[in-house]
This record gives sequence, C-alpha cells and structure tokens, in this order.
Amino acid sequence: MNKSIKNILDKGTDIFNPQAKIIANADRALEFLQTGNTSPVLVEIDPSNTCNHACYFCISSYIHLPESKDLETFDRSVMPRDILMSACEDFVDMNVRAVNWTGGGEPTINRHIKEAITFLGRHKMKMGMFTNGTLLDKWDLFDTLVDNMTWVRFSVDSGTKETYESIRRPKKNTGWDKMISNLKKLIETNNRKGKKIDIGVGFVITPDTYKEIVDYAKNFKDLGLDYCQFKPEIVNREREGGQQRSVDFWNNEVEPLLREAKNILGDLFQINGYKLTDLEQDPTLYGRTYKKCLGSQISPCVGADGHVYVCTNHRGYKRYSYGSLYKKRFKEIWNDLKTREAIMNTINNVECFSKCTQLCKPHESNKIMWELHNSVNSKEDKDELLLAQEEIRKSIKHPEFI
Repeated sequence: MNKSIKNILDKGTDIFNPQAKIIANADRALEFLQTGNTSPVLVEIDPSNTCNHACYFCISSYIHLPESKDLETFDRSVMPRDILMSACEDFVDMNVRAVNWTGGGEPTINRHIKEAITFLGRHKMKMGMFTNGTLLDKWDLFDTLVDNMTWVRFSVDSGTKETYESIRRPKKNTGWDKMISNLKKLIETNNRKGKKIDIGVGFVITPDTYKEIVDYAKNFKDLGLDYCQFKPEIVNREREGGQQRSVDFWNNEVEPLLREAKNILGDLFQINGYKLTDLEQDPTLYGRTYKKCLGSQISPCVGADGHVYVCTNHRGYKRYSYGSLYKKRFKEIWNDLKTREAIMNTINNVECFSKCTQLCKPHESNKIMWELHNSVNSKEDKDELLLAQEEIRKSIKHPEFI
C-alpha cells in the first residue's frame, strides 16, 4: 500500500471515513478487484419513495417532490412486502455485511419495515437508518430500532422550529415538535436498554440553513446524543444544473460557524470533512481523479420501485438499473455480471462520469478503490492490505457502513 493506516485514518473521523472503511473491508474489495464480483459490503435500500416532508435540498428531490412530477424519475412507490422480504432474505444468504434503511423517501412510511428490521436483526445483520423520525410512534418502532439497529440518525438540518418547518415542509403533525418528541423517546428507550445503539442528528449545510449551525449545536448538545453531524449540501443534477456552492460560501460563511459549533459540541461534533475539502480545494473536478467507479460495486442501492441501481445517486434512472426485483431476485440480478459490466462501461468509458452527481455517494470510496486497483498487485501487497484491515477495524466505528 502507498498510504499508511494513519494517513487513511486522517481522511476522516472514526465514524465518517469511507476510505478507512474500504480498508476495513479489504477482503471484499480485493475479491472484486481480482474476480469482478463479490457480495456487497453494504446495501442501501429505499422502502419508500414517498415522503411526509418535502425538503428542496434532498438528494432524491427529483424522485418525490411535487416540483419533479414531470421528470422521468418521478415515482412515489412504496415497496410491497413480498419484494422487501425476498430482498432481505437474499441479503442474509449472500452474507451482505450491512443494510442502510434510507430513501428515496422516508423509510418509515413503509408499514412492513418493522417486520423487515426484525427479520434482519434475527440474522445479526448490521443496520443503520436515515429518518426524519416523525413517524416512529405511528408504527411503535422505538424498541424495534434499539433492539436491532447499529445506529439511527435523524435528519434535522436546522436549529429552530421556524426554519425546520420552512425548509422541510412537513405534513400536518410531522413537524419539529413531533421530531423532538420521538427523538427524546428513542434516546430514553436506548438508555433504558443499556445504550445498545448510536443515535445522532444530521444537518445538511445549505444557503438557507447555515446561519443556524450554532443554534443547532446549542439545541442538541444536551439531549444525550452520540453525535451531531454536519455535511455540505450536494446539489443533484436535476436542480440548478448540478452546480455546487462557491468556494467563498464554504470558506467565508460556513467555516467560522463550524468552528464555533465544534467548540460548543466538543466530542459530539462530527463532519463529513472530506467533502468540504473537495469543495474548497478543487472546485472543478471536486477530487474526481479516478477513472472507474469501483466503490459502487460493493455498495449498490435497491430502490422502492424494485430496481437495483448502481448507487443512491443513480436511483430512479432506469438506464442505471441492473434489473428489477419484480422479475428476478436480488441475488440473480447482482450476479448477472454481463449487465453490470455493460452499465459500468457506459458510466466509466462512454459518459466518463458526465451524468454522475459531483461528490456522489461512492466518490470517496472510489478514490481508495482506484488506488488499490493500481497499486495492489503482488501477494505481499495483498497480505499487507489484509493486515491493515485487521488493524483499522480496531480504531473505527461501524466499519461495515461505507
């Protein structure tokens, strides 16, 4: 390897560090690089494309927002039970290491999610969930989440009720007050059961939210959370031409407030700093110097419409679907290498990432996967990498969640 473990760990925190987590799953990365296939480390699954909130900055805004109804990607599917459970069965059979319940839309809109979580938990699957948290009481998910998940993160994106209601546009009775109430109840349930899972909150930094970075830090620092995360808004290609915010915005407006928030939060402060680095230091390529999207090949996305997509940023675009769960099982779709290779050839060699979101979900993983692709050749290289896997798993949290 060209980089020491320390250098890789310096790329992020103990929670948010995709490069370190690729090394933590080096056996799967190597298997893919050597054979062209491996079981996914992580599957991102969207139980629902419907959402009870309507955040304009949502990375999946082009799927479910009313403003997107004329797009080819508009789809408000909720995954039916048989499709959901058959996918979960295949995740277990294939030894997938972790599942993220995400969206798409709001995952807890799907009334079958409790059964699916319980099933995967019974099989010791690592699971995480991104949620707005306002429907946990509807399906009485508190004990289910604490008993089965590895972590749960509430999307908050504001520091005051007024801004929350304005930017997230929640449906009736699913606003700030319900979010706070359910967050406190989940924390109480977790504490009562011996703090079995990590519970955090997330803040997407946009021109409409950044002024409340400090308010957010103050309001959430004493609730008993495990972390308060910040991450920059990534503009998808259907909105504002996919143009990211300016370097001046991040350097001059955002950075001073993040420093203040860090002083307030202390060890609770977490940030996807690698994304900020690419936004600030490379406003042309945003760090995309790799020539192949390799990270996606160990972390696909299963959409609420039943399609298995290259990644979360390509969800909804059928030309980036490996196949439909309405026609084949997940295992069969994943092992159809001819279809997967054809789609990836289009992305890598025909489009050359021109249709990809900047700073996409696999972006950071792609950097280290590309380096491994070019530098790990001999048996000694591979043995060293597998030793690094053992070492790095000792120092990062949630290693399966790339």
